[in-house]
Amino acid sequence: MKYISALIVISLLVTASGCSQKKYPPRDTRSDIIRYSGIDRAWALSEGQGVTVAVVDWQFDMHSKTAGMFVHASSVVPEEPIGAMKPWHGGWMADLVHQVAPKAAIMPINARSLKHRGYQDFLIQGIKYAADHGAVAVSSSMGLVRQTPELREAIDYAEKRGTIFVNVHPEGIAEADKKARPCAAGECDARIVHTGIVSAAAHPLKPEAARDVYTWPYDLDSNFQDGWGFSNAPPVVAGVIALVKSVNPALTPQQVRGVIARTGSEREGFKVLDAEAAVKVAVALGGH
Repeated sequence: MKYISALIVISLLVTASGCSQKKYPPRDTRSDIIRYSGIDRAWALSEGQGVTVAVVDWQFDMHSKTAGMFVHASSVVPEEPIGAMKPWHGGWMADLVHQVAPKAAIMPINARSLKHRGYQDFLIQGIKYAADHGAVAVSSSMGLVRQTPELREAIDYAEKRGTIFVNVHPEGIAEADKKARPCAAGECDARIVHTGIVSAAAHPLKPEAARDVYTWPYDLDSNFQDGWGFSNAPPVVAGVIALVKSVNPALTPQQVRGVIARTGSEREGFKVLDAEAAVKVAVALGGH
């Protein structure tokens, strides 16, 4: 029976990787993402007590086990209350935060609509809402955002209230023909934590210079779809920020970003999130 199960897992991995010839480690959706970044070892010092992480997304599951940790749940989309959509992406992102920081409160903010094509305006509102309600980090996995005065103002607003914005892709900037392209190293807003994933079939062999830190790509629950996507990274990093702020609430957003960046471990050229090291540094800087 174990032999048959192993064959099934191998078959699924081959299907997921498509034509790629690079070999990837077998999936363990419940533990890989935790162990890979030392999150389980960080729990000896912090599980995120006393802090809140905001998740700006859509399709939240308001009746899941994770929903028991929800606070200040809201929608910034007019006439579209949170929980109105069939649960999927937002529920998945909130679950990731909960898996990483099991005692942190989670603030779900619906910021995407089936009636409106864009989401950046809603994201900006969500960032401000998260800051107004005390989130230490606000995670977004909705996609590329553009560098605009409005976004910069929202990040300024959040920074002054101690809230860090963690995003899935380096934000786009307009070129002469007004087309957007992802920002390169030195062009990105340094106040945003730009996250990525490693060991996924579609991922480049070299790290992207615009990304600050990488995480493990696998989803934590096989009931969710699209477990190979970049969406996983921001909620994982935001969860680790919760662990850091829980042991040292006095750290500023700039200090937290510095802790996350400098404690990352180098793996084949990729700077990989190291939760245990980050929490230990936070404690050494004056935490409890």
